[in-house]
Amino acid sequence: MTTEKSEIDVVKVVDVAAKILKSGFLSGPRDRAKQEFKKLKQGTSIEVGTVNMGPIKNAPFKLQLDYSEFKGPGFGFDSFSAALTSMLRHTESAFREKKDLNALMNEDESELVLAALPGIVQHEGQTNVMMMNFSFSQRPDINLKLMFVEPSQFSFVENDNSTT
Repeated sequence: MTTEKSEIDVVKVVDVAAKILKSGFLSGPRDRAKQEFKKLKQGTSIEVGTVNMGPIKNAPFKLQLDYSEFKGPGFGFDSFSAALTSMLRHTESAFREKKDLNALMNEDESELVLAALPGIVQHEGQTNVMMMNFSFSQRPDINLKLMFVEPSQFSFVENDNSTT
């Protein structure tokens, strides 16, 4: 029996993720969004829908949150939704302008990071950066991890923090 690797349609995966995130956390009922955020913050992976992509049908789409590199106090729903709003604006702009998504995929196509679409949020002089990391290692499941990453690795953060 041979297993054929299915090609990942990065644009489709990102588009689906953006729609799910927008409807689930930004344009949907705020109370429900806060409940889902609370689950994510507690480390729970939540199933947010299914995806059809090529030969893959009804693949569970799951969402996780890693805020271990979030800087500063007070990580809550408002910080999360502000970073998410920023990230989705970058995503919509990239789609509209047909820009390269700068997707970084590992060799076995089990991980995908979108480096060019960060969600940037500033609070009391502290910058934080959220990125999307997709995992396809438990196919057919698609796992999206929203990750806050060390902000100092970005040149725009240094420029922002150096101005007082």
